[in-house]
Amino acid sequence: MTDFHFLRPWCLLALLPALVIWIGLWKQASSLGSLAKVVDPHLLKHLLVDAESTRGFRPVHLIGILWLFSILALAGPSWQQEPSPFADEQAGLFVLLRVSPTMQATDLQPTRLDRARHKLTDLLELRKGAATGLIAYNGSAHLVMPLTRDTGILSTMAESLSPEIMPRDGDALSEAIALAQSHFERAQMPGSILIITDEIIDSRPVESQIPRQILAMHSPNSPLPASIDNQAKQLGASVTSFQFESSDVEQIHSRARSEFSYSNLASEGPRWKDAGLSLLPLLALCSLALFRKGWSS
Repeated sequence: MTDFHFLRPWCLLALLPALVIWIGLWKQASSLGSLAKVVDPHLLKHLLVDAESTRGFRPVHLIGILWLFSILALAGPSWQQEPSPFADEQAGLFVLLRVSPTMQATDLQPTRLDRARHKLTDLLELRKGAATGLIAYNGSAHLVMPLTRDTGILSTMAESLSPEIMPRDGDALSEAIALAQSHFERAQMPGSILIITDEIIDSRPVESQIPRQILAMHSPNSPLPASIDNQAKQLGASVTSFQFESSDVEQIHSRARSEFSYSNLASEGPRWKDAGLSLLPLLALCSLALFRKGWSS
């Protein structure tokens, strides 16, 4: 109990008016009232219909106890820490998939885009329903699916993407990153970004501290494209090259689990369990005694 404290100690100030009101109720409920001031104590008991009614535990006492513990519960007594709400969850992940004509190249059979979809499906299997979103970009960036734990619908939406449905050609990577960041902020969820692309042309600076990594869609037998290598340094992103086996996806999955954006959400410090909530059923049960038939004040 050395860690005992109140989460909302200012609520304890309510004890002062509660005490004043209770004293007034106690004086009003006392059957002795003003008689105690004008009648000698040894005569007073003979004037009362039931002298025992002024003694023992009465409703006014229960009211005082209920008020006391209600205020203590409102103040939030706490002495135990509880895990962060993100402790049992993986960080969120936004996948930024480049859907461009170059992704239709067949050096990765059947195409780079098809391989990217397969890698996305494998990644979703590893994440086991953790929150994942999808943004498609080319000359412009478009939200395909906000953060969701429904991996089935996300895979289905990814399958429907093709360069033909993108409004214009180009490389709006910075726009896609900004779009992902806005959705992380809206969801108030820590997370990171995975960029799946075969090249990076967009060299505009990105005003974001959100962790980023890149899955480079190129043949494992060829060197990393220079555009990705150069821009990855500017983005502060780690790069994973495409592999025919699952090692690339496993590496991405490991990073996505450990990288958190908006550290103020993930590291607010210790979270203390509010024990005041556990007192509510007890208070409700005790208050039933006030309705006991025949119990006078």
